[in-house]
Amino acid sequence: MNKFEKALAAWNNGILRGAQAKLAKVLQVSTATVALWTTGKRNPSKGYVAQMAKLFGMSEEKVLRLFMPTTYPEGSAHAAALYENAPEGIYNADKEAELVSPQSNSVALPYLANVPAGYPEFDEADVIEWWTLPRRYAKGAKYLVRCCGDSMKGSVEYDDLCLIKPEQDFLDGKVMLVKVDEGHLIKRIRKENGKIVLYSDNNKKYKAFAPDRVQPVGLVVRKITDVQ
Repeated sequence: MNKFEKALAAWNNGILRGAQAKLAKVLQVSTATVALWTTGKRNPSKGYVAQMAKLFGMSEEKVLRLFMPTTYPEGSAHAAALYENAPEGIYNADKEAELVSPQSNSVALPYLANVPAGYPEFDEADVIEWWTLPRRYAKGAKYLVRCCGDSMKGSVEYDDLCLIKPEQDFLDGKVMLVKVDEGHLIKRIRKENGKIVLYSDNNKKYKAFAPDRVQPVGLVVRKITDVQ
């Protein structure tokens, strides 16, 4: 058993079996989410860490260490670094990315419910969970957002996740996350006749904007399709 499984078993009267499902019910997340935390494929957000600290009778720092790579020595300062010099309830995505392991080939990315207005700082309420991905696979992305096709309106039945690398310039021909008056959109960018023209996935023209009416937020470096 890994450290998290041992804590789960201790919380469940010494029995690991059924502990994941029990925790999922208490935290109101899916059992698949807890399973991914257990295997280290994703990391819980600060809010879930705080809840587990109360349930397990541990400090938040000790709960964080349950998800640290085994190469970190017990009592390592890396866990505390997540909250160091940060306002209460605020994450720093770059600091969290370093937290996985400065020497490893993995990176931790926050899966966000909303596009952060002040990246790299964003509210705890924006974080659904943390994903641990191979650094090469992440392609420089700093966070994931939910989308459906090329819009930001996902559905329960069918969701895509887009890995976003912050970008402040329009990249002609690239799929980007942009902000317009009606909200955030994921569209392919074209520069045409002094306008910024947005195209849908099927290469259908969506709308043209004056450059000052559309703001680039990030480059979509990868899309994960049909996330359940």
